[in-house]
Amino acid sequence: MTGAAAHTRRDPLYDPLAPEVIAAPHAAYRRLREHRRVYWHAQLDSWVLTGHAECRRVLGDTAAFGSDFRRVGEAVPDAQLSVQSLDPPAHSAVRHLLVSALHVRSHTAVTDTAARLAAGRLDALRGAGSVDLVSGFARPLALHTMCDFLGVAPPDGPGFEEMSNAIVRSMDAGLDPARAEPGTRARAELSRLVGEWLETAGEDGFLGAARAARAQAPEVSAAVLANSLRAVLHAGYESVSRLLGNALARLVDDPALLGRAMARNALDPLVDELLRLDGPVQADARVCVADSELGGRRIRPGEVVVLLLGAADRDPEVFADPDAVDLNRRRGAHLAFGRGAHACLGAGLATLQLRAVLSALHTAGIGFRAQGPAQYEPTATLRGLRALPVAVSEPAAAC
Repeated sequence: MTGAAAHTRRDPLYDPLAPEVIAAPHAAYRRLREHRRVYWHAQLDSWVLTGHAECRRVLGDTAAFGSDFRRVGEAVPDAQLSVQSLDPPAHSAVRHLLVSALHVRSHTAVTDTAARLAAGRLDALRGAGSVDLVSGFARPLALHTMCDFLGVAPPDGPGFEEMSNAIVRSMDAGLDPARAEPGTRARAELSRLVGEWLETAGEDGFLGAARAARAQAPEVSAAVLANSLRAVLHAGYESVSRLLGNALARLVDDPALLGRAMARNALDPLVDELLRLDGPVQADARVCVADSELGGRRIRPGEVVVLLLGAADRDPEVFADPDAVDLNRRRGAHLAFGRGAHACLGAGLATLQLRAVLSALHTAGIGFRAQGPAQYEPTATLRGLRALPVAVSEPAAAC
C-alpha cells in the first residue's frame, strides 16, 4: 500500500500490518466500510475505498486516477516504470506488445503444463505424512509453471526468493518506509535477470514471443519491456502461489467443499468464488490527477486513493451473504484481477492454474488435515501464507 507519507499513529479502524488484521482482514474491512466507504486514512495519508462501485469506478477512469505518479510531479525510480505503472497512451504500446506475445502460447498448453505439474507434485505427497502446502506445493508449482510459460529454467538458490519477497514487502512501504529501498533494488536486479533471459530464451516461450513482438514496437524501450516482463514473472509467481495457498487453506478448513462442487459440475463457479474470497491482491493504489468526487467526498489532484479490492469483493451491496461460498452466484463480478486499462494481464493464466490444481486434487483423492495454524506473511497489499502445515491422507473424505 502506497501513501505520500507514513505515520506512526495507528488508525483505530484499520491498522493494515497489525497481526490480527494480517491473519483475518475482512472484519476490519467490514468495520471500515460500515463507518465510511471513502475514508481518509491518516497513517497512509490516502483515501481508502472499500466499496465495489467506488473501486470499479477508479479502476476504469485513467483520466482522473492514474497509476503513473509522475503525472502529479512525483519521482518514480526507473526500475518501477512498467506496464503496471504507466498510463495510456504510453501504457498502450507495451500492453499491446505483451498481449500479442500472450497469444503465441495457447491456453491449452498452459493448462496441460499446470495439470501435469500439479498431478506430479500431488503424487509426491502420497505417503508423506505431513507437509507444508506452501513450500512443498504452492510455491514450487507456481514457479515451475511460470518459468515453463516464459521458456526459461527455474532459478536455483535463495537469491530469486529473496528478491521476490523484497518486492512484495515493498508494496507496503507506505506503512513501513524501511521496505521501500530493498524493493527498489530487488526490482532492478530482477529486471536485469529478465533482460538476460530475454536475450537467450528460445522462440517457443513467452519471452521469445515478446522479443519478436518488440521488433514491431520500437517505441517500447528495452528497459520498460524488461521491467514489464519482470512484473509478469513476479505476478505469475507471487500472486498465483499465494492464490493457490489461500485456496488450499480454505479446502483444509472445509474438506467437503471441492467434492460438493465437483458433484454439481460446478468447478468453474468454485474457481470464481475462490478468486473473489481468497484472491491475494488486497489493495491497489491510484493518484488523483483531476478533481473528482467519490462517495460524497472531494478528491483533489495529488491525493492518493487506496482501493481495498479484498473489501470490495465482499461488498454486501453486490454480493449477498458475501463471506460465504455460493456456487450459484453470478460469475465475473469480482475485482480480483482489477478492471480497465490495468486489468491483470495474466488473469486467464492464473484462473487456468487454479482450475487445474483443483481438478488434479480431486482426481488424486488426497485429503488434508490441519496440523497447526496457517501462518500468514506480514504483508497487507499482497496477502498470502508463509506456511500451511497439514497431514496428508488418502482417499479424501470429500472425494
